[in-house]
Amino acid sequence: MTRRQIVAMPLLMPPFYILAAAVTCALAPVLLQVPVWHSLLVLLPIIWRLWLAHAGRPVPRPVMRIGVALALFVPILLQYHTLIGREGGVAALGSLVAVKFLETSNQRDVRVLTLLAFFACSTGFLISQSPFMMLYAVVSLVLICLQLLVWMREDGHFGWPDFLRVLRMLAEALPIALILFVLFPRLATPLWRMPNDTQQARTGLSDSMEPGSISDLTQDDSVAFRVDFDNLTPQRAQMYWRGPVMELFDGVSWRAGIPGRVQPEILMHGLQYHYTITLEPTQRNWLMAMDIPVQIPSDTRLSNNLQALSRGPVAQRQQFTFTSATHWQIQNEDALRLKRDLALPKDINPQARALAAQWADLPPALRVGAALDFLRQGHYQYTLGPPLLTGRNRVDELLFQTRAGFCEHYAGAFAFLMRAAGIPARVVGGYLGGEYNRTGNYWIVRQASAHAWTEVWLDGQGWQRVDPTSVVAPERISRGLQSAVPATDPLPYLLRNEDGWAGSVRLQWDAIMHGWDKWVVGYNAERQMRVLNRLGIDNMVSAQFTILLAGGFGVVLIIYLVSTQDWRRKRRTDPAQQHWLAFERKLTRVGVVPAAGEGPLNYARRAAAHLPAQQAEILAIASQYLAIRYGFATDALPGLARAIQRFQVFNPATRGKPHRQKQTAEL
Repeated sequence: MTRRQIVAMPLLMPPFYILAAAVTCALAPVLLQVPVWHSLLVLLPIIWRLWLAHAGRPVPRPVMRIGVALALFVPILLQYHTLIGREGGVAALGSLVAVKFLETSNQRDVRVLTLLAFFACSTGFLISQSPFMMLYAVVSLVLICLQLLVWMREDGHFGWPDFLRVLRMLAEALPIALILFVLFPRLATPLWRMPNDTQQARTGLSDSMEPGSISDLTQDDSVAFRVDFDNLTPQRAQMYWRGPVMELFDGVSWRAGIPGRVQPEILMHGLQYHYTITLEPTQRNWLMAMDIPVQIPSDTRLSNNLQALSRGPVAQRQQFTFTSATHWQIQNEDALRLKRDLALPKDINPQARALAAQWADLPPALRVGAALDFLRQGHYQYTLGPPLLTGRNRVDELLFQTRAGFCEHYAGAFAFLMRAAGIPARVVGGYLGGEYNRTGNYWIVRQASAHAWTEVWLDGQGWQRVDPTSVVAPERISRGLQSAVPATDPLPYLLRNEDGWAGSVRLQWDAIMHGWDKWVVGYNAERQMRVLNRLGIDNMVSAQFTILLAGGFGVVLIIYLVSTQDWRRKRRTDPAQQHWLAFERKLTRVGVVPAAGEGPLNYARRAAAHLPAQQAEILAIASQYLAIRYGFATDALPGLARAIQRFQVFNPATRGKPHRQKQTAEL
């Protein structure tokens, strides 16, 4: 079919309705992300074009179509100030598809619109990369392919066989897609990045801390990150996930200070743990490595606060692989920084200062031990709802009056005692522990697991972790938050209900989603190389990889060829077709060979032109066959058999002599 014929072909309503359904289905994820008023603006041109087609009216004039385009694109510029980026670009694409649908008047426009629909179908993954979005994209893909198949038919009708044909075509393409997904070389970084429009952070941690700031996070049971350990797995009590370091204290809150000028030298001791963190979007560059990481990913760095940081904010779910040690020794530190970590506001908390002064003559390690003994023996309560501290001497109120607090209360008070006793100290925020998922063999760390602890500087050891919660509520360290707070304290449902069938189903579902994130969404260049290494392939330019890739496509080709062969007994043709094939064989002997896709009537006319002396006989046989084949005149079958049996081919090249043939019927 020529390009001019494609342009001239009119639109047929049944496939046009499927086209509208396919376009709307492909745009649905986009329409759910833009404001309601903009979704209506996108749908109105589609509805308008359907009404015009149903009423048999032409498409609007170019001036009106330009007006519709301006009415769609101008609000996008006013809303997002751009036509690119995830939100602005997706909204612009939806508007472009709607405008193109409005001007669709022939099958050439249909093909262009189909390409736009394919592209719009993929934009849903900019919004979500869940398996539900994949299933929805498959449904959209089926509709797009179905309308494209129906357009190829002249009558425009479709039925269940067309739907099955589309499913079969997609099933045939699936093995190739899987091979390309697993084996096609992946880049370590994408060729381009979609500008991020959303600046809302999803993490609950902050680079400042005051009483109540972390206890409020315990009501948030959303996932902060998930952790897969390769071989060795530490105890829950060793899982300190390091976040921001806070050094400046104003008497109420702790805030992050100015980073030091010296990069500490670190000596690791004991066991090392290799693990991969799947971090949820935070809009920050904090990576929450466990304790002090020995090895970090190539695109990250370790700050002089000993915190793992990425190059930019984590705007989408990402995976990072670390190796950490739970025991370490810091060799050096900035002297100015150590002096700053001794600073305290003047004239506050006199009781705490007097207590710390009693330990001033002890060695540093014993001062730390004396402060821990004081908290251990003070009958302090670990609770999410401590009395509100409102006075100027809040550390004194906590230690000598209310004696109730949460991790941030005790971490801040302990750091104050250490500084008052002459030991540099700072507060570290992060997470503690996690929830083990036996189904997927990984750990889930929720926002409710947010925690704060203290680090002190000891000569010969450097910065060392000291967690005052371990002496106030040791069960919080070993068993989790729900075991440490009173039963009357409010906790999220997921923390209060870990056991039972509901908890088991929840963990199984989380394991499925985590497996999807790890092996599909997170299938990057590093993970691909791990898979290839298991197959004995060291790099992608080796002969082994070429053989593997070619072999994969070869297997797919063999499977396809085998699936298209009918290994059962060949389907028997109906009697009328058997007689017609015998008729064709007779004509083939004199050079009238059936053409591919040629109908019986056209073939008979061509044969009659080649054998003018037998024109009437040939056309009569063709009419009988068509009446039986498509008119269901089965009573005429014996007459057709006799006519074809009596038919003798007269070859014009032999001056009318009949072609030699067997006298028996060719059935």
